[in-house]
Order: sequence, then structure tokens, then C-alpha cells
Amino acid sequence: MPMLRRPLPIFVQLLAGMFVIAVLVIALTNMFNYRLASQMVLNRSAGYTQESVEQLSAKIDVLLRQYDQFSQLIAFDDRVQKSLSETSDTSAVLDPIGLNRYMAEKVRYIANDMLIHLFDRNGNAYASNDSLQLFWRKYDELGSITWFSKINRLDGRMLWVYGPAWRDGEIPAIIGARKVKNQHDMQVIGDQFVVFPVEKINRIISETGQRIDRKVQVMDSSGNIVYSTEPREIGTAADQGLFAKFGGNAQTFFEWTTREEQERMYVTFATSSYSGWTTIAYFKPEAVYSDASQIWINALLAIAAGIVVALILVAYFTWSLTKPIRHLASAMNRIGRERILPINERFASSEISFLYANFNRMVNQLEEVVERLSEQQMSEQRAQLVALKAQFRPHFLYNSLNLIYWTIEDGRHEAAQEMTIALSELLRYSVHPSSELVTLREDLAQLERYLLLQRSRYGSKFSVQMEIEPGLEEQCVIRLVLQPLVENAFHHGLEHKADGDWQIRVSLYSFDGMLYCTVEDNGKGMDETALYELETRIHVEHLLEEKGGGIGLSNLHKQIRAFFGLPYGLKLSPSPLGGLMVTLTLPLHAAGQQAGQSYQPRNIGKGGGGAA
Repeated sequence: MPMLRRPLPIFVQLLAGMFVIAVLVIALTNMFNYRLASQMVLNRSAGYTQESVEQLSAKIDVLLRQYDQFSQLIAFDDRVQKSLSETSDTSAVLDPIGLNRYMAEKVRYIANDMLIHLFDRNGNAYASNDSLQLFWRKYDELGSITWFSKINRLDGRMLWVYGPAWRDGEIPAIIGARKVKNQHDMQVIGDQFVVFPVEKINRIISETGQRIDRKVQVMDSSGNIVYSTEPREIGTAADQGLFAKFGGNAQTFFEWTTREEQERMYVTFATSSYSGWTTIAYFKPEAVYSDASQIWINALLAIAAGIVVALILVAYFTWSLTKPIRHLASAMNRIGRERILPINERFASSEISFLYANFNRMVNQLEEVVERLSEQQMSEQRAQLVALKAQFRPHFLYNSLNLIYWTIEDGRHEAAQEMTIALSELLRYSVHPSSELVTLREDLAQLERYLLLQRSRYGSKFSVQMEIEPGLEEQCVIRLVLQPLVENAFHHGLEHKADGDWQIRVSLYSFDGMLYCTVEDNGKGMDETALYELETRIHVEHLLEEKGGGIGLSNLHKQIRAFFGLPYGLKLSPSPLGGLMVTLTLPLHAAGQQAGQSYQPRNIGKGGGGAA
């Protein structure tokens, strides 16, 4: 009779299964990690190179601007202006040598390697340097140069291009050209050229460090290569296909195949808004992926070692713990979704038995603990909400009393009496003992009382435009939801605007199950950085505590979160009116829900921060 096949022990089965899984994990993980690491390294290298290119472009711009500014001092110098203006169709400057010496003396203290070259209206030439000269000696020769006609359209601004110069022979140089105008009647009285050797840019680029091997080129606005780390390319025309990619909204990093060598390269560039020059860096994929290959090898070793350790641990712990722990984990996984009964089983291991005994005690006590924590949490939420409202009321009272004070100070006693009555109505509304939820109609009436106070102070200086979607008047909102938004528009927007009419626009509308309240003004407004910092302070509670900021918008934001939870609250953005727009989102209540009905507050998140 043949022997019955004995079942394999779970230990052997797990070892065999883990070996197969480990092989698949190694193959898939390494493929994924290599692709991910390669992309990360490529992005990081592109970022480093882009930053370096922008630094180079900025440094070159600084150099060109320095030469530009100094050339303007020469062009608008009284003696140069007088000399160029006195030339006519039949006569020339009386002392050209003196003018040359005068310009040379001016240039000597700035840059010895720079040439200032002038042509007057008669074509007479004047130069500040004898050792470095403009390649074109006569004015008539300039007409054949393609870029020369462009300076007529620049209205006196400098055009920077690549071109030849003469210094004991032809040398590559940078040329700046502009029309010189009479500073009194702005009539053209001559042409000015600034010339300096290309090697000046070479020194700038050599001072900038680099993280990977690369080739650098600088092109002028005509597509001529002003500088290259490969000197043979200086003065040649750029690849027109590549040059065309630098215009418009082109991506600053892309892949390119060179025209001559048919070699795949990565290209990043930065174009100067001042000179129109483009600084370009090329680097090979091999320079990037060499690091990724090393990452792949290290990851492979780490994964292999981890799998070996995992196999050993699984073999050991599975033998004695797998079944009871899986059973226990399954029971614990059901906690919170259904009622869990104690597990009454016997186990050979005393440790497992003790663990199950503790689990049973935990199950018996869990419902009581959950109920106790829920009651405690609700109490904390109510206390925090009361604190928020207690904080807001003195803040509003201070602002209103300050407003009445200045009205009395101005001698408008009748207006002060009217404002005092309005303030008493406002305070009665804010401390009313009824439900914290009111109708939108009631809160709009509260807003009108506040606007009465402001009209008593500012008269007709401001106007308020109300846009309310029909049918929203009976929607439930928390008490005092609109007034802080309008108050913020006055104190932090309009009151910082010196002149002009003040405008406030209040819009109330519903969309996608939510109620939107927007308040916009045409006040001072904020730039992007200040707007981002303010919104961060409103939504991040610990920043408010550190900054010691105000309580207006932040207090309102936290009250909304206390009642309704996420995603409701405040958002800030620029207003089409020119100032700030604050958008408040609330839940759109079902028809027929009344303000007096109870509404349980949600958790108050950590998203409240400093306020305006």
C-alpha cells in the first residue's frame, strides 16, 4: 500500500511562498525605484542647472546694465551733448581730439577694457580708447549690418549684440548700440557704441560653480552665439530650430537632439527681459543617470538584505503566533463597525492567553470609554465656542465705541446719539439668549445697523452694493456672520485708501449644496505674499498664538468650524474691485429648518489662525 503524502508544514510553505514573492518584489521594486530615482535625479539636476542658468543670466545682465548706465552718463554729459549738438551738415566739432581725451578720462576710472565710440550726424567718429576700436571705422559701413536698423526702433534704449572689434587684429566682442538724443529737445544728434571683449563674460561664467558637466552658451537677440564653453562656436549662428523654441511660453527644460552630432541632450535656458539674450545650458543624460544607477545598486542590496531578514522573522514568529494573532487582529478590525463580543478560547501559550484576556477586558470597557470621551469632547467644544464669542464681543464693542468717540469729537452730537441707539441694538442682538443660529434676514438687519454707524462717520464717502439670491433670506447662519466681514473691509482695506470713492459689494448665493457669502472692497488690497501669510494665519491656530494677531476673521473662521466642521470657513483672494475679497462658505440648510432648532456644533479643528 503506497504511503500517504504528508502535508507540508506551514513553516516550509511560508518559506517557499516568501521566496517566490521576494523574487517578484525585487524585480518590480527595482524597476519602479530605478524609474522613480531617475526621474527625481533628472528633476533635481534640471532644477540645479536652471537655477545656475538664471544666476548666469542675472550676472550678465548686471554687467550689461553697468555698461549701459555708464554709457548714458557719457551720452548725456554736457560737453558731449554740446559737441554733438553743434555739428551741422557742413561743419564738424572744433576739437575732436579734445573730446576723445575727455571721454578716455571718463572711461579710465570705470573699465580700461571698454570703448565708448560716437558718430555725430555728419558721420564723424570719436573714441575713448585707441587700443580697442570699433570694427567699422566709417559710419557708411554700418548700413550693411543687419542689426543696425533695429536701434532706430528702440527710442534711445541700448541694443546688445555680438560683433567683431579690433585690438591688434579682429577679436570677438560685445557691442551695445543706441541713438543719442539731445536732452533738451530729444532730437537724435548721433550714435553711441559700447564695446568690450567677450572674455569679460567668460570670467563671469567661470566664477559660477556647477554640479554636473555641461556646456553653456549665450545667444543675443538675433540668434548669434555671444559666448560658448566651446570657443569655436563663438560668433556663429545658433541652430534655428533650437532658437525658435526659446520664444513665447516655451518650457525652460526640454530634450533636444543636436543638429551636427545627432546627440541627445537636455537643455535648460533663461532669457533676459533687459537685453533679450538667452543663456543656455546643455547636459548629457549620462551625467544625470550615473547617480541613479548607483541608487539602483544600493536599493537592490537593501531590498535583498531586508528580504532575508524578513524571511527569518516570518519563519520564527509564524510558527507560534500566526493563527491566534490573525484571529485577534480580525476581531480588533471589527471594532467601530459592529459590536464585538469577548473571545472565549483556550491557547497553549500563556502569553497569547494573557493577550486575549486583556482584549476581552478592553471590549467590555470600550463602550463606556467611548461614551465618556464623547461627552467630554462635546463639553470642550461648547466651552471653546463660548470663549470665541466672549472674545468677539469686546472686540466689536471697542471698535464701535471708538467710532462714536470720534463722531462726538467731530461735534456731530445728533449723529452720535443715533449711533449710540444703533450700538445698543447691535449689542442686544449679539447677546440675545436665543439659539446661536439665526436667519440670514436677521443678520442682514444687523449689518444695516452697523452700516448706519459707518454712514454717521463717513457720510456718502462709501457705497454698499447688495446682491442676494432670492429665497436665501430664511437660510440659517450663525449669529454675527456678515458684520465682521464688512468691518474688516473698512478697517483693513478702505481706511488705508487715501482718496476716491469707497466701494463694498456683498454677494449671497448658493451653489452645489453650499451657501456662499462674499464681501469685496476697492481698498488697499494685498500682494500675493501678504495674502498668503494672512490666510495661513487665519487657518493655522498656532500661528495666531505666536503672532498675537487680531480676532476678527480668525474668530469668525473658528466659530464656523465649531458649528459646521470641514470644509466650511473663510477664503481670501484679490477682488475685481481692486481690494480684497473674503469668501465665507456655510452649509445650505434644507427647506423649512428654523433658526431656533438645535444644531450640535462639530469638532473645532486646528485650522483657526490670526485674523485681519
